[in-house]
Amino acid sequence: MFQLIRWGAALALCLILAAPGLAFTPDDGELAQAVHSSYGPLSSWEAEMSFPGYPGVTAHLWYARGKWRQEWKSEAGKAVAVGYLGNVLARCTAGEFPLSPLFVWMTPAPVQTWKSWGVDNATAGYGFCEDSPCYLFGVDTTGTGDKPAVFLDNESQAPLLIRYGSGSGLTTIAYGDYRVLGGFGLPQAVAVTRDGATLKAAVRWIAVNRADGEELYARDALDPAPCLDPPEPFALLRGLFRYPAAK
Repeated sequence: MFQLIRWGAALALCLILAAPGLAFTPDDGELAQAVHSSYGPLSSWEAEMSFPGYPGVTAHLWYARGKWRQEWKSEAGKAVAVGYLGNVLARCTAGEFPLSPLFVWMTPAPVQTWKSWGVDNATAGYGFCEDSPCYLFGVDTTGTGDKPAVFLDNESQAPLLIRYGSGSGLTTIAYGDYRVLGGFGLPQAVAVTRDGATLKAAVRWIAVNRADGEELYARDALDPAPCLDPPEPFALLRGLFRYPAAK
């Protein structure tokens, strides 16, 4: 249903072609309603991330309206953490726990959240991401520049690219290879890029709207026994991905 976004040097920008300047662009309320029509009923999900080049390491994820749980598994054992948005509330590791780039894919109140990340709602237009029409929120129809932006599929409002300020540079998350599960378009491929480095992940979606149990996200649901950091890309993702801060 959706075309895989090619990974490579042009990942951070997709491939933006010119679009008619006279196309109608929705205001914030209309855009929020369009996104809500496609994804508003999606209250929770469960998925597993694996990483090309790092066989045997997976991250099992549960997410419900900003709350999340992660279980990283490898031959060395399992590492678990729970949190909310960009905050780790409890973890079994001694060091910091990485966050998942899927946690910024479809947040609660997405349009309002994107604006809080610095996406300029006064600049928007239509263009093409590869061969698919897309809505450019935060940049003009050329898609150029280095400002925070969100690229959405023109029909489904599925996020194709999210870009925001992170420290002294930009973090770019690209989502591709969309397929439908439970009536929702879900990305099967994710890539996070920061400071010229990119980490790719494949996503296997397990369930939608069946991860609402409060026990999943409770701090006391974690085994109190300490655990070791899993092998790469655990530390790599920890250094590469930063949850966007509100402006």
